[in-house]
Amino acid sequence: MATKKQEVGISWKTDWEKVVEWDKKYYMHVDADANEYDTVPIESVEGDYLVMPDGTRLLDCFNQLYCVNAGQRVPKIQEAIKQAADRYGFLWEAFTTDYRSYASKLLVEDILGPFNWAAKVSFANSGSEAIERALIFAKLYKNRPNIITREHAYHGWTMGAAGATRMVGIRSNLAGSELGQYRQVPAHPMGGYYIAPAPQCYDCTLGHTYPECKQSDGKLACVRSTERLIKTIGPETVAAMITEPIMGAATIHPPAEYLPQIRQMTKELDILWICDEVLVGFGRTGRWFAHQAYDITPDIMVMAKGIVNSALPASAVAVTKEIADFMDEWRWWTVATFAAHPISLAAVCANLEYLIENNIPEMSRKAGEYFGSKLEELEEKHPCVGLVKGSGMLWQVEIVKCKQTKERFRKEDRYTRYDGNVAADPNKFIMGKALEKGVLVGGFTPNTLRIGMSLTVSEEDMDKAIEGLDYALTALDEFCA
Repeated sequence: MATKKQEVGISWKTDWEKVVEWDKKYYMHVDADANEYDTVPIESVEGDYLVMPDGTRLLDCFNQLYCVNAGQRVPKIQEAIKQAADRYGFLWEAFTTDYRSYASKLLVEDILGPFNWAAKVSFANSGSEAIERALIFAKLYKNRPNIITREHAYHGWTMGAAGATRMVGIRSNLAGSELGQYRQVPAHPMGGYYIAPAPQCYDCTLGHTYPECKQSDGKLACVRSTERLIKTIGPETVAAMITEPIMGAATIHPPAEYLPQIRQMTKELDILWICDEVLVGFGRTGRWFAHQAYDITPDIMVMAKGIVNSALPASAVAVTKEIADFMDEWRWWTVATFAAHPISLAAVCANLEYLIENNIPEMSRKAGEYFGSKLEELEEKHPCVGLVKGSGMLWQVEIVKCKQTKERFRKEDRYTRYDGNVAADPNKFIMGKALEKGVLVGGFTPNTLRIGMSLTVSEEDMDKAIEGLDYALTALDEFCA
């Protein structure tokens, strides 16, 4: 790498063999044990592509963690970071910066203003941290201990967020290469969380079929079940229900009636609704925020990822006037060292301006119409595709062994603990085949693809993604019943 005379920050020709050696030797990796781990070196990023040291370009249909909404290395954002770094090193939340004030104004007035519910915001550093703040706000405001979450939910990995996370395989657990090798973090997550059914119509937990599942009053069975759960616990003990409008990690798009009915239920039972827009916010689904498709508003909303185009760590929580007024009456003793970091918020300001100036939600909506139509053609063509559902640049593709019976390749499906031979999972198989075409696509759950590029993706790149996916699905079709 660098010679002894070179200092940090001075460019040199990277020795990628050393990079790989040090990566394997010194870094603690996720998602694979030491024998499975394979270094994937990336020299740079551009638009929707990851560029490897040998010049290979991979079309990234993961958009990393579905969080680089405006595309990689947007010049406006990059320049804002450089300018802020020339002005600031670090200031903690006790001090006011122009970036923090302007970012707050952009969120509350320019973006959320037309919807007339959000009054103030609080900044943090990650989605998990912002979820922690949202849960704290809800419990303090209601002075109640309990939270309602849902099966297959993902809200983060820190203690409170992990309590709301109910994808059993991804709460900081350990999973082994042998089936049944699994270790959960002891006493993690904490108590005080109650689990409602997920709105998973393709494979209903309650055994119903949509839309026959509706009760005589039109209420969905999963909503009715959630209501009964809360009444059994006692609504007076419940601070809030937390939901993702679209379940990101589990990749579940709910039926249109679900969120409006959940919101009405929370109002009737006098509990707060925390809307987790970490993954689906800032244009991802063709609107500023996914819940806006249903003409409803939350009490608390959590934002991250797209708020800063993931250029630097940043997240936020927005609250109603009632909650903001309540918090303003007290001294709130929670200090996060890097919350509202001036350089991160400079990136937030530039990113939000860019999204507004380019009407990114509308761009995402149009891209989704085009891309969705192409995915639906693949659904018709391939025996292994059981369902295509989505909007904007977030798509769910259910992979099945048999379309008629909905039989899965991996029976555990969303209950997987990621133990055993995960390389045999259909999402891994598809990833391997698509890579032969220079397309990086796959999923988080074994039988489901979660696809979403940047919201500025070109038709040419969407066509390339479809070509790679078509090639991979064709190979998988051979194993279908």
